[in-house]
Amino acid sequence: MSAAPIPPNEPERIRALERYHILDTLPQQEYDDLTSLAADICGTPISLISLVERNRQWFKSKTGLQADETARELSFCAHAILGEGVFEVSDATQDPRFVDNDLVTDNPLIRFYAGAPLITPDGFRLGTLCVIDQTPRKLTERQSRALEALARQVMTQMELHRTVNKLQIADAAMQQTLTHLASNTAILRQFVQHAPASIAMLDSKLRYVAVSQRFLNDYGLDASSFVGKSHIDLFPDLPSTWLTAYYRALRGEVSRSPCDEIRKQNGEINYIQWEVRPWEGENGEIGGIIMLTENITARVVSEKIKNEFVSVVSHELRTPLTSIRGSLGLLHNGVAGQLTPRAQEMVSIAQKNVERLVVLINDILDIDKIESGKMRFEIKPIALGELLNNAIEANRHYATALNVKFQIESINDELKNAAVLADELRIMQVMANLLSNASKFTPFNGTVHLKAELLPSTEKHVQSVGIASPTAQWVRIKIKDEGCGVPEAFVSRLFERFSQADSSATRKQGGTGLGLAISRAIVEKHGGKIGYLAPQQEGDCKGATFYFDLPIAEATPEIAA
Repeated sequence: MSAAPIPPNEPERIRALERYHILDTLPQQEYDDLTSLAADICGTPISLISLVERNRQWFKSKTGLQADETARELSFCAHAILGEGVFEVSDATQDPRFVDNDLVTDNPLIRFYAGAPLITPDGFRLGTLCVIDQTPRKLTERQSRALEALARQVMTQMELHRTVNKLQIADAAMQQTLTHLASNTAILRQFVQHAPASIAMLDSKLRYVAVSQRFLNDYGLDASSFVGKSHIDLFPDLPSTWLTAYYRALRGEVSRSPCDEIRKQNGEINYIQWEVRPWEGENGEIGGIIMLTENITARVVSEKIKNEFVSVVSHELRTPLTSIRGSLGLLHNGVAGQLTPRAQEMVSIAQKNVERLVVLINDILDIDKIESGKMRFEIKPIALGELLNNAIEANRHYATALNVKFQIESINDELKNAAVLADELRIMQVMANLLSNASKFTPFNGTVHLKAELLPSTEKHVQSVGIASPTAQWVRIKIKDEGCGVPEAFVSRLFERFSQADSSATRKQGGTGLGLAISRAIVEKHGGKIGYLAPQQEGDCKGATFYFDLPIAEATPEIAA
């Protein structure tokens, strides 16, 4: 085994890594999404965000692997940070550097490895976004480019969290100083001026008292021209939400916004995150406001680029996958001649994996359509009983293959002739997702139960324009399995994108991690809500319930007997 040599700039590289304060932190969804996407695009069971420290490599995010870290001398990533571009090992058993590596001869039995370096803005290589397989292979050029693009997104997230930490530190320092130095305006001014964040201090007339150098730089102000001037005069086109927040702060309230779009006079768009809070004079009265802002344009643009990249990749993959699926179908049906049993088995495996990729790409494109407002909804009255029966018939074959039955619980008289306002195609998509999930987690010869019940008028919903009147009644559709439910620690992430309670390569139940996120988006477009009810006691395998709500049409059609 040949351990990677130490980079010549190792001390500086380690200091660069430590400034992100990321080592040994808890898992975060934004990083887990990127490793999941890398594994799906590259078609590997394992993907990691690996950070190479002095004596170890530590995994900030991991898909398909249990370990949290390994020794540095065993690390493939320690080799990857030495060069440019993607470092790729097609077959570790044929590479003298890794042939007797413990990670090759023992679990996880690495054969293929590809790692794209995580490079800081000042050029230090901290680790990699890597993908691993237990069979020899090679990335396509498109997959290699995608892996490098996702590695850049990892660094964007690290830079973002570093900025947020700095803001929090600056905000905490500001609050402490405001508490202890409220009686000394001169010292407070000095603090504001030299704070490492974009801060402005205004009096009760919204005139400048002091600003930080960062604020001057961000908004193009001259240090000698702003003190005593009105904030509103300098920025006449402020959004009304900002002005409202200023006057609320003067009444003692704190306001904040995660992101506002600001258009400059030259047409350039900036995205600003801000917080406004009051400051007190020496007698405890509110003397004015403190405004903390952060220009997050680069972050927002980066997020848009990431979403566009995912959308473009999905569109580009759809055509070749359709061709591959068709070709495999022809092979499976013997068009090219009778296959050997072994060849038939391999074609069947390939067909299953292609179908999984097609489902993933369709799910990603659905999410993209919903978030961009391009998915059309045709809302009309649908008989409730007909909706439930159609959903069962459409999914019965899937349940039968798992030896599971569907059963509709009795519907009370008030709902027998009810119709709901919905887009039938989209709600059938929600029903298919929930019914298939319930079928997968119901034991052999078990039953999935469907139930519809009228919600009390006290149950509130976000009413969508054109969907339901404010006085509309709502029906709750429940789908209950006979399984043990979702782990409690995972419940809060159930409806997030790419979330799976079991994300290991050996998980028993497959899925893209997008079905529930799509279902939530569709239900919310109907003005309703979707949720999860755990079994009554943790570990009680008597069934978990998913539900969603739809508005009842005020004029309901008759249901045929």
